[in-house]
Amino acid sequence: MIPNYLKKILTASLLCLATVSLAVADDSDGKDADTESTGVAVHVGKIFTCAGDPIADGTILIKDGKIEAVGPRKEIEVPEGYEVVDHSDQFAMPGLVEAHSHVGGSGDLNEMVYQTNPELRNWDQIIPHNDQLKVAIAGGVTTICYIPGSGTNMGGFGVLMKSGPGKPEDVIIRAPGVLKIAQAGNPERRGGETGSGRMGMNYVIRQQLLEGKYYVRQYDAFLKGKAKEPEFNLRLENFKPLFHREIPVVVHTQQYQVIQSTIRMLHDEMNLKVVIDHGTFDAYKIGDELAKRDIPVMAGPRSFQLDRDRGQIVGVVNEYEKRGVKVLGVNTDAPVIPQEELFFQATMAVRFGWSEERAIRGVTIEAAKALMIDDRVGSLEPGKDADIVISTGSILDPRNYVKQVFIDGKSVYDTSKDRRRF
Repeated sequence: MIPNYLKKILTASLLCLATVSLAVADDSDGKDADTESTGVAVHVGKIFTCAGDPIADGTILIKDGKIEAVGPRKEIEVPEGYEVVDHSDQFAMPGLVEAHSHVGGSGDLNEMVYQTNPELRNWDQIIPHNDQLKVAIAGGVTTICYIPGSGTNMGGFGVLMKSGPGKPEDVIIRAPGVLKIAQAGNPERRGGETGSGRMGMNYVIRQQLLEGKYYVRQYDAFLKGKAKEPEFNLRLENFKPLFHREIPVVVHTQQYQVIQSTIRMLHDEMNLKVVIDHGTFDAYKIGDELAKRDIPVMAGPRSFQLDRDRGQIVGVVNEYEKRGVKVLGVNTDAPVIPQEELFFQATMAVRFGWSEERAIRGVTIEAAKALMIDDRVGSLEPGKDADIVISTGSILDPRNYVKQVFIDGKSVYDTSKDRRRF
């Protein structure tokens, strides 16, 4: 039997607990109501959608992190309750997409013990909205391909991520996002080990890819009931989306003869989705072979070259375009070139012959296509992520600057409220 004094204490405790529970419930309901999305309407003087012709005096509707509508202002009805942002004298374009970056997190991006490291993944190293990404946003960059370094032939798997704030799981678009392979140049060594020169490097890359391909083939056969389940191998697991052609391999490769081996080994033999990163020096001279295979090129960070045959400076991306390469863009290899200067790589390409329209597409929708994320980013279309850059004019003109940036529908940079970062 419970004593009376304990009954009083128990009754008081239960009443107190019930009161707190009700208060928490009320507070929770209030918070849900406060954070419910109301939508945003952005009025802009000119919109580069990268999905059609530019729109003069346009409006973009944002709802739940996505683009709800985009079109001429007179044709877009702004729903009641939407926040209206007026940039009637400014330009709007999709957030810039960086195809080759090393600034998404910590800088320890090379494991130098083995020459091929398919077991490594760098999305555990993400530091969202770090100092370099904050400045990158001020340069209009909203998506980056954050990849391992080029110290070895196969640095590991990289991640596609947004540059804005949030938890790592909030900013990741796809993980694994790409496989990083490096041929010639950076991974070359002196000392005589297998793989220190170009013949040896091609051998170790082939050997590792064949091992991964066999593992994936065995696993696929198991799923079809045609073979036993292979023993789990953490080192080879990430090869599954690669050999299923769900993610590309981005290749640090340059010079004519090196890209020849890239084409032959990775595309023709392994049947992989390939993206040529860098592709500088005289590599554009093999552009017709890349064009035949629809292999994208994200050139740079140096977008011009002395063509000794002609005795003149030529634009690298322009030379690729002349040879029929369709999916074409530029990169910074940040921090080699600061991430916020991605637009300037496109500007330099225009200086050496590329069209302004292609240059804008090259740092938006074409980069997104190369990375296989154009269903989400790269253009301003209904249903896509609301990653929007507002600038004082064409971003290709260095005299202009970014005034406001939306990532997933949220304003993450606004020079009317914060200091201008770049």
